[in-house]
Amino acid sequence: MSASRRPLFIVGCDRSGTTLLRLMITNNPQFHILHETGFLHILKDRSDVYGSFTAPRERWYFIRDLQTHRATSETYSFSAFGLTEQEAETALAKAAPVDFTGAAGVLFEASALKRGATRWGDKTPHYVLHVSWLAESYPDAQFLHIVRDGRDVASSIRRAGWEKSLRSAAQTWRTRAGGGHEAGSSLSEKRYREVQYESLVTSPEKTLRSLCKWLDLSYSSEMLNFHEHSDSHLPDAHEDLYEKTHKPIDPSRAQAWKNTLSSREIADIEEVAGDLLSEFDYKLTNARVPLWLRGLRGLHRNTLSYTKSLVETLRRLGIA
Repeated sequence: MSASRRPLFIVGCDRSGTTLLRLMITNNPQFHILHETGFLHILKDRSDVYGSFTAPRERWYFIRDLQTHRATSETYSFSAFGLTEQEAETALAKAAPVDFTGAAGVLFEASALKRGATRWGDKTPHYVLHVSWLAESYPDAQFLHIVRDGRDVASSIRRAGWEKSLRSAAQTWRTRAGGGHEAGSSLSEKRYREVQYESLVTSPEKTLRSLCKWLDLSYSSEMLNFHEHSDSHLPDAHEDLYEKTHKPIDPSRAQAWKNTLSSREIADIEEVAGDLLSEFDYKLTNARVPLWLRGLRGLHRNTLSYTKSLVETLRRLGIA
């Protein structure tokens, strides 16, 4: 596959800047990057149903599943392509016989060509946990992993209500950012690259020029004007999550945690994910969780453990 046809997967922990990065790159006329399709690692298990996509019913099963599979809590996978059923059916029929990943690629490419782009991509954050499988399934694909300071990410995740505590939010960042980093380390430099959110918002042109060189993509100044076209590149669903994409880059978003988190909150995050923060070259504050709070949490854990053990014993005795 030529460099002009290589797909791109933008991955990263949620709230790390994947949407911002997608808008910048897809504002380059050579690229069309879909917004959160989220089906590849799930619908692959239905490959036997789809067969070789030669029969009309096989193609119909695939299109139907895309129409009913939720990419997010408010969107469906098929809608991300911006194709009609007939356009999808025609593209799949023309490509058959083809396997599942090939069929998915056909729809991605059809979506890009419909918009006059020569390359396609997908921005689905949680694919950061499936980099190895995607890399094997799409041998020519490139992976762009955007990493943001885990203290900012944890704060944003808790604020969005996706996790109840900063510690659990920090663990989410650790699992996803760390998982992508580990999987990506087995790929060549041409296939996998990490970019830090902080560099993207404080030195956007320099960072984008470097990324374009890696992508074999011509740099376009329009990439910095993403906010002027964000409405046409984002779904109406979850509009509250994309409020900042309608405005120019705000450098103050880098390291915002320094002005929004207390010392104790910072300590919690660093205790959970400090080693990974350091691995990504984020400087630790070395804040410490107060001893009294450690003791209280230990007591709470012990109480829960004792209660659970007591309930299990009572159930075995037929009392509970």
